[in-house]
Amino acid sequence: MAANEKLIQELRDKYVTVLRNMFELLDNSLSGHTGGSMSMLDIIIALYFHHLKLNPPDYDWPERDRVVLSKAHCCEAIYSVLVEIGYVSRESLKGYNEYRETFQGHADRWATPGMDYSGGSLGQGLSFACGLAMAEKLKTEMNPPVSEIPQFLPRLKTKHNPAYRTFCILGDGECNEGQVWEAAMFANKYKLDNLIAIVDYNKFSLDGPTEEIMPMAPFAEKWAAFGWWVKEINGHDMAEILNTLELANNLYGDGKPKCIIAHTVKGHGIPSWEETHVHLARGIGVEVGVAEGRKIYG
Repeated sequence: MAANEKLIQELRDKYVTVLRNMFELLDNSLSGHTGGSMSMLDIIIALYFHHLKLNPPDYDWPERDRVVLSKAHCCEAIYSVLVEIGYVSRESLKGYNEYRETFQGHADRWATPGMDYSGGSLGQGLSFACGLAMAEKLKTEMNPPVSEIPQFLPRLKTKHNPAYRTFCILGDGECNEGQVWEAAMFANKYKLDNLIAIVDYNKFSLDGPTEEIMPMAPFAEKWAAFGWWVKEINGHDMAEILNTLELANNLYGDGKPKCIIAHTVKGHGIPSWEETHVHLARGIGVEVGVAEGRKIYG
């Protein structure tokens, strides 16, 4: 399996480094969608520092894995990583959410090197991700990689690894959108087994608890009923995250899109943000949370 103690410790160290970047970004803007950024941060660390196929500093490498941040308001987590992998300068942390700066308030691929999707309105990212995944499927089918293994049995179809995989990160609240489920049906119909959806299931949306706003249970069963391979995990357990991502990769070829439902805590790791289930922190809310974070993480 992917996880081992050495790797987990390395990623824990990266977590703290990225948090410090995020605190600097928030210090300069005094606003941010901190709740959802913190709930998905462990997953972002696992993806960008271990799992994704990338080629820094070439952020537009054609064979890179794609990441569609459908919950595009929670961009602080990825912005803080892009600085570390060399896609953008550290100076970019000073201009968050300002006109013509690299880091906008919602993910914007035209402003930020390393972002694959521009988002704002929720519910649209999975449709976009389906398009990326299908494009890869069609291209690989029309231009298969040259195999060094002689094909003694032409009737057998060779299984090629995808040139790239597409990951789509969704919020649980945005799964109330009908377009999410239309995209889920599309992905099943076209057997997009190179598509991995990750739902940040932190149980709270802008308007309150997701189960009060629009109950989704049984959530995993819904995705399975739409023809997806589904696994529920603890979204703050690094070993479980790493092993599940590897498993999803290894299942390529089964004809099923993948859905990882990550049970998380909104504002994870910052006591005041966890307690208030903060969605958007401003002013004193940012100052208190960042002060707590620096006391905890250094």
